[in-house]
Amino acid sequence: MKRIYNMKNILTILFISALLFTACDSNKEKKTKDGVSYTLLSSENGEAYEEGDYATYFLKMINSKDSVLIDSEEVGQMPLLIDSASMNPRGELFSVLRNLNVGDSIKTEISANEVYTKGFRQPLSPDMPADEVITIYVKALAKYDSAGIAGWQQEQMAAQQAKDQKDAEAQKPIDDKLIQAYLADNNLEAQKTESGLYYIIEEEGTGETPNPGDNVKVHYAGKLMDGTLFDTSMEEVAKANDKFREGNEYAPIEFPVGQGNVIPGWDEGLLLLKEGAKAKFIIPSGLAYGPRQRSAEIVANSILIFDVELVEVQ
Repeated sequence: MKRIYNMKNILTILFISALLFTACDSNKEKKTKDGVSYTLLSSENGEAYEEGDYATYFLKMINSKDSVLIDSEEVGQMPLLIDSASMNPRGELFSVLRNLNVGDSIKTEISANEVYTKGFRQPLSPDMPADEVITIYVKALAKYDSAGIAGWQQEQMAAQQAKDQKDAEAQKPIDDKLIQAYLADNNLEAQKTESGLYYIIEEEGTGETPNPGDNVKVHYAGKLMDGTLFDTSMEEVAKANDKFREGNEYAPIEFPVGQGNVIPGWDEGLLLLKEGAKAKFIIPSGLAYGPRQRSAEIVANSILIFDVELVEVQ
């Protein structure tokens, strides 16, 4: 039977092959002061990290089934303050990270419990045994002082924002086609703003229209395009959709509108309504949570539909 590789597997193989090729004559078995074993694949004879330095690492983690668990190509570089007091309790992985010099590339194998529960302080997933061996490839990339890491973080944020904006532009026509199909399937007529927000005013309000910065109180029910309710401020809606949570306070939420406290589609849509209005917002992913997965229901690039009531403008 032929084994079929997806693009992610191919990139992983190429990355690992490149490391091994670079290190073919220089692999060295080493141990940290704590006795953690790792293989030094290559070294650039860089500086050692000292207490108080900030380090950045490329990290790739693979489970026993060759599935990639973490990849810096996707989630970004890993920054870390070199501080023995906080790193020592975090076990074997952080012992290895502390031991590297700038430019070192290594491979190590550590149990899932050590990596996640002790190292990253996260619970193991139900399908991952505590003793499963995780293969980890690391490259120590750079060394910074406090001012340097602040500049690095700003660069990373700017790069991520540029990527998000580019991805959002590419997603726009896809979302718009899906929304138009949704409107047609449900016999709805909506108005569209320049940003791509679709809205339907179902009941005109009689009060004031809010200005940016005004406090508003809003009742809402949020759904996916297939009708799945993921959140609501209304108890009767929660009960009707088997989403009622005992002890949850069901009441209008209150916030200053137009200030970035809610998703952009809300900020824009609510400024179009009068107090007392009821409306439906069909919000493309770029005006919601974009490529980020918000929850189990709200996956990457989710179009969201909100039934809202602008209860009060203060």
